[in-house]
Amino acid sequence: MRPLVSIVTPSYNQASYLEETIRSVLGQRYEPLEYVVVDDGSTDGSAELAERYGDRLTLIRQENSGQPAAINRGFAATSGELMGYLNSDDTLLPGALETMVAELEREPKALLVYGDAEYTDERSARTGRLPAREFDVARMLRACDNHVVQPSTLWRREAWERYGPFEEDAYYFFDFEFFLQFPPERVRRLQQPLSTYRIHAAAKSTGAQGSRLAQDHERLAEKLPTREGRSNAYLLGAEFAYEDLDLGRARRYSLRGLCLYPAHASPRWLSLAAKSLLPAGLVRRLRARRRS
Repeated sequence: MRPLVSIVTPSYNQASYLEETIRSVLGQRYEPLEYVVVDDGSTDGSAELAERYGDRLTLIRQENSGQPAAINRGFAATSGELMGYLNSDDTLLPGALETMVAELEREPKALLVYGDAEYTDERSARTGRLPAREFDVARMLRACDNHVVQPSTLWRREAWERYGPFEEDAYYFFDFEFFLQFPPERVRRLQQPLSTYRIHAAAKSTGAQGSRLAQDHERLAEKLPTREGRSNAYLLGAEFAYEDLDLGRARRYSLRGLCLYPAHASPRWLSLAAKSLLPAGLVRRLRARRRS
């Protein structure tokens, strides 16, 4: 008997993409599979869309509590030996679950397997490759950079019981913090695309809600073990704050990052620190001129 795979999709106002996500999971040929969609208080008809597939998935509705809380609740309703989650704007490529399960079956000591992804746009057109990188915890900590492509992951419930659940106070880095706990010798990387990763205006990865994203960089920075890593987290957070015109936060974070690790005083970060001193109105006008 092959292991039961549990997939959870958290969904909040993603009706434009959710059905494609659902079909990509239910279209996997791997069995046995249980699929849970957690609607996190959507108001755009997402839950009603998921209900159309009620005979093939479990739909959980909750008040808006945030992405990690929705995923945690979904996993609490599952029992699979193998686990993963897929955001409501991403998809699994055909055969992805079979490929990941087969690798974990070949490597019984492995706790996590992950692969690459294909970028897609708002119209689901493929726009490029998102390659995963080697599972080098020291480098990830120093650079504040996740080498694991999240939608292309599957892990054992043993790992979830040991390293989970996700931090519900987090906004963006909850999966990164989870993956950092895995022993590198028990992680396997597959050099092939297993999912699609959508880039669109409302995606966290594109800087939507930049100030909130910046604050999650600060939260993570205070947990990182090295000054270099904390510096990178603050500087990256400063960029998101600046793009969101939260100039006071951008200024504080850029100065904090440079003080923590002066070797980061490159033109990129010095320019950001200088620009954060400008009035917001002037920054808006300069952006408008640049885009015209």
